[in-house]
Amino acid sequence: MAADAVVAEGRALVWIPDPTGAVAGRRLEPAWLPVFYNPVMEFNRDLSVVALQAYIDLYAPHKPVTIVEPLTATGVRSVRYALEVEGVGRVIAGDIDPEAVEYAARNVRSNGVEDVVEVRRADASALLYRVSREEGEPVLVVDLDPFGSPAPFMDAALAAIGHRGLLAVTATDLAVLEGSKRRVALRRYHVRIERIPQAREIALRVLLGYAARVAAAHDKALRPLLAYWADHYVRAYMLVERGARAADRMLEECIAMARWCRDLGHPLFEGCPTPTRAPELGPLWACDLGDEDFAARLARLAPERYGYLASIARIKSLVSVLLEELPLSRGRFYYETWALAASLKIDTPSRRGLAEELESRGWRSSPTHLSPAGLRSDAPLVEVVDAAVKLYHHRRGARGPSSRARLEV
Repeated sequence: MAADAVVAEGRALVWIPDPTGAVAGRRLEPAWLPVFYNPVMEFNRDLSVVALQAYIDLYAPHKPVTIVEPLTATGVRSVRYALEVEGVGRVIAGDIDPEAVEYAARNVRSNGVEDVVEVRRADASALLYRVSREEGEPVLVVDLDPFGSPAPFMDAALAAIGHRGLLAVTATDLAVLEGSKRRVALRRYHVRIERIPQAREIALRVLLGYAARVAAAHDKALRPLLAYWADHYVRAYMLVERGARAADRMLEECIAMARWCRDLGHPLFEGCPTPTRAPELGPLWACDLGDEDFAARLARLAPERYGYLASIARIKSLVSVLLEELPLSRGRFYYETWALAASLKIDTPSRRGLAEELESRGWRSSPTHLSPAGLRSDAPLVEVVDAAVKLYHHRRGARGPSSRARLEV
């Protein structure tokens, strides 16, 4: 085996295949490498290190924890968990590709973590089913980071995870999750969706909803600790709790259909305020997109213990925004100001101006990491429309009829 390049990530130095033939322009095309390695995902892996530490600190029912990463490729994520996270007892890193197994094993040896990380050649789902039986008890952490969709591995992952375990999932099939490939979305995630301005949030709620429905089949419930969109993927960290009653309650409270209120440029779980045709979207995750205590722990951990990370500034920025928007994410989609303005045929209001107007009326609001022009608020759609129209007429120096009367039905 020829491994001609070494890259530094976090506390690890890892061997990757010679990237010379996998460069297009100045960009590395990871799929062209004989063993997958994507430098763009360093932010994902950096945040994963901090998130795993936060989970162990706050929720792990016992320590040290056992982690399974069944799609390990070069093994960089597993090696970093062993090097950078306290409370990790064992990492089982698997891959079906024999060349990937060789690279991962070499990286384990070169980073001196042979006593923690075990590399196996195995099919991902088969490994997950097997490990839970071998351990004699369910594993606590499963990290799925596939090239594409995690759907084929979800059942095995949720079968393996025990009570108060952590499921970490990356999905890069955004064309599917965001509604551009509706037939594939129906086959893969069992949802009916279409492309709308809030497509990034749809992607998050599709992934969470699908994971929740699979968990329920195992008499387990999920609670998102953190879910976000970045670059070319969505990522979610979910606390898994065992119990049929908890699963029933999750399905009843947190899985719902939404309506795409096309004439107002906004989706709603409770139905549209206008009588025009509104296609159904879903089933989707309708509850919070994360846990405030978990996000607060991330905010403290990142600068205190992980200041060396290459993406530390980006992590702090993302978590800062998430801390504001999470309390407003239950049962609500963010407002995309340009889509709202286009539907009302008015100029796009500034996010800050709209937020100030809503707050003057007693409603809370926050920015969202999903869109620079987006706004989260606990204000109902009728209030947001009325505020946007008021700002428009104020800027124009004219008074016009409010849209409130038109929306109240």
